[in-house]
Amino acid sequence: MTIIETIRTAFESLAENKLRTMLTMLGVIIGVMSVVTLLAVGSGVSNYISGQFSTLGAKQITISSENRVANAKLTVADLNALSDRMQAPDLLRVVPVVNGNLRVSAGLNNRSTSIVGTNNDYFRLRNTTLKDGAYFGANDLTSRARVAVLGGAIAETLFPSGSAVGSMILVDAVPFKVIGVLVAQGGFGPQTGDDNVHVPLTVAQEKLFVKRTGGSKGLSQIYAELVSADKSTAAATEITAILRKEHKLLAGQVDDFRIFNQSQVAESLNSVVTALTAFLAAIAAISLLVGGIGIMNIMLVSVTERTREIGVRKAVGARDGNIRFQFLIEALVVTSLAGVIGILVGAGLAALIGVFQTQFKPVVQASSVGISLSVSVAVGVVFGLYPAWRASRLQPVEALRYE
Repeated sequence: MTIIETIRTAFESLAENKLRTMLTMLGVIIGVMSVVTLLAVGSGVSNYISGQFSTLGAKQITISSENRVANAKLTVADLNALSDRMQAPDLLRVVPVVNGNLRVSAGLNNRSTSIVGTNNDYFRLRNTTLKDGAYFGANDLTSRARVAVLGGAIAETLFPSGSAVGSMILVDAVPFKVIGVLVAQGGFGPQTGDDNVHVPLTVAQEKLFVKRTGGSKGLSQIYAELVSADKSTAAATEITAILRKEHKLLAGQVDDFRIFNQSQVAESLNSVVTALTAFLAAIAAISLLVGGIGIMNIMLVSVTERTREIGVRKAVGARDGNIRFQFLIEALVVTSLAGVIGILVGAGLAALIGVFQTQFKPVVQASSVGISLSVSVAVGVVFGLYPAWRASRLQPVEALRYE
């Protein structure tokens, strides 16, 4: 019997018990579907995280004070030292930030949100876009103008029925005039700035956060933009040398500041997502094991039901290898077909998830499809071997007498 004839015979045998065959395939279908869906969601989340951090700028470094060191703080003097291109040639620009959560109100609408004191370079560093109005500039910092630029989400919260530009808001009881509103960027957490209220650095230092930063010249963070993304290591070395000198740290003393690279943070988050996705996919794959046991069970039943057929085939010259091959092919047909159905259902479910939520788009990768199909075929081989071996061991005389 040729391979094609064996496969045809396998399909005919399975078709005689359609319901039993479908129930047998169900475990493998569910397992493959779960693996494909979870891996697609994991890839989508990973791409989303990478996209969010690329929006913030792959060339960005964040410098903050080390909370574990007593009296650690950043100051305007640190900012000025880092701005010296002779000392830090790999830094394109440095941006000061003073921030914290305060109560913001406009009429009857109010909310506790993040207040960011900074300068005009902050908006370029964050790749923001104006929806309405204008940014504040150097003159506003010098004159200590009480003006504010609102993120897209907080503008809608405070002014749900009209334009925010030209209106007054209170930030911790300090009045500010809204001069601009940013386009909402979307995304997760505080990274996007949609809920931020941006004010001139000098006003934030002297009116809003003078106690929090340890003085009117204190800073919460310093953002540094690199001349090139591949200069992060060199830039970190330059920043460390400059700040240790400014803070008069002796050899052996620990740094009283921390340096964060956005790309490193993105890589860390992607590693967590990848590990979590693999863990969930491994749990989902347990159903493949259950499906494999079901296949072995049904194949053993099939061997019993077809004992006489096996006896006839062996009586007319079929060898043990032919019998083993036939039953192994039947198991492979079941698992392969179940794998294909599981992949299609999983891809459809991933697409459906992408329709009902807009934060990320699940991506079905060719590697996950290949892995799922390979595992389903392997299940057929592993759990089909014993029934096939048992069928081949039947003696023709006993098989022919079986009723």
